[in-house]
Amino acid sequence: METSPTSRCPRLHSQAKEIIYNVNRYFLDEKANGAPMLPTTQALARTAKATKVSKRTVRRICSKANQEWWSEAEHKKPIFHSPTKTQPTTVTNFDDFEKCVLRRTVLEFYERNEIPTLYKVTEELRDKISYNGSTESLRRVLLQIGFRFSHVDGRKFLMERSDVAVARTKFLREMRQVRESFENFVFLDETWVNQNYTVAKCWTDMASKQATGVKPPTGKGNRLIILHAGTKEGFVKNAELFFQAKNDGDYHNQMNAAVFEQWFKTQLLPNIAPKSVIVMDNASYHSTVLEKNPTSSWRKEAIKDWLIKNGAHPRDDMLKVELYDLAKKMCNGKKTYVIDTLASEAGHKVVRLPPYHCQYNPIELIWAQVKTYISKKNTFKVAELKHLVKEALSTVTAENWKQAIKHTEKLQEQDAKQDVAVERFIESFVINIEDSSDEESSD
Repeated sequence: METSPTSRCPRLHSQAKEIIYNVNRYFLDEKANGAPMLPTTQALARTAKATKVSKRTVRRICSKANQEWWSEAEHKKPIFHSPTKTQPTTVTNFDDFEKCVLRRTVLEFYERNEIPTLYKVTEELRDKISYNGSTESLRRVLLQIGFRFSHVDGRKFLMERSDVAVARTKFLREMRQVRESFENFVFLDETWVNQNYTVAKCWTDMASKQATGVKPPTGKGNRLIILHAGTKEGFVKNAELFFQAKNDGDYHNQMNAAVFEQWFKTQLLPNIAPKSVIVMDNASYHSTVLEKNPTSSWRKEAIKDWLIKNGAHPRDDMLKVELYDLAKKMCNGKKTYVIDTLASEAGHKVVRLPPYHCQYNPIELIWAQVKTYISKKNTFKVAELKHLVKEALSTVTAENWKQAIKHTEKLQEQDAKQDVAVERFIESFVINIEDSSDEESSD
């Protein structure tokens, strides 16, 4: 908030105007209700509800005002400061956990019957994960994980992409169905550990200002890729695979379909229980297509051969556009993957995670446990790191796996309920916007 040199009236920024608008709407709702929306004894909750700011943020602001910023010279009026402008302008390196928190934060707004805006989401993330980036950085991350911005009544708010929401809904429904028919579930994934991987913090000698213990080398060093799978009974026996790879970016670039398929056939399938459900993500090397579907770039004869091979009987006088249209209807966007076929032939079923939802895979929690163990004991030598990985894997118990699986199942149940609440609010919100336009104008 700034003060104009020609007037004592403060010049309000857009965020302050939005809060004033929210408070005014809250009072109007109370007027229409004929009584307070919340008991007058709940000052914190009433403030949060009126301003549409989280109770945690209200508590933090008021606490700082009471404890730190009182000014006797201004008759005990609290002094507030805008966030420092020295914060990083680009913070987009969210890990999987932070992306999960971000997604759930946005959708929780709909559960509370509030419209998620970029500013509101940013403020909540500052409390939840100490996010110190700009709103523009957060905008980029939101777009990366499947959100988009929509305009309603002149205001911009966040909406999850329909394809992401549909994929999640299908996955949750499929998991509910397979739990009725299958008892054995296998969860697989890859991760990586750098040679110089270590803890982020350690004790420091205040006299010498130096960290005690071994000082890690500079740089990340070589990279070790780990591929494994687990069940409620623990890691699948004889299924571990790890190898040294070049440190040239994302570890997914080090894997390929040939390595994964060989591991899948020789180390996973022979060692899992009959009639298992295998849960995995949609990494490219997990998703090699058994037979490609026709595209518009195919030659006419190639499309015709594909149709005949798949049981169709195209007429000789059909044009290429007709053949292609018939092929699209036959495949209906479905793809047959090599891995799915291998699993089906062995009596198993593959279920693929929806995009941007790695939190549904319990092995992610197991990897966090393994990496924590490695970070505390790493000696920064590649030869010893391989032994340390085996040692870390051996510390994971069946109980750890059961707790991780229970946690992800709970998340899935919560998200299924959340999707219903989100849909209900969005539909009512759109209806209210359309039906109350005259009332908004008169107010």
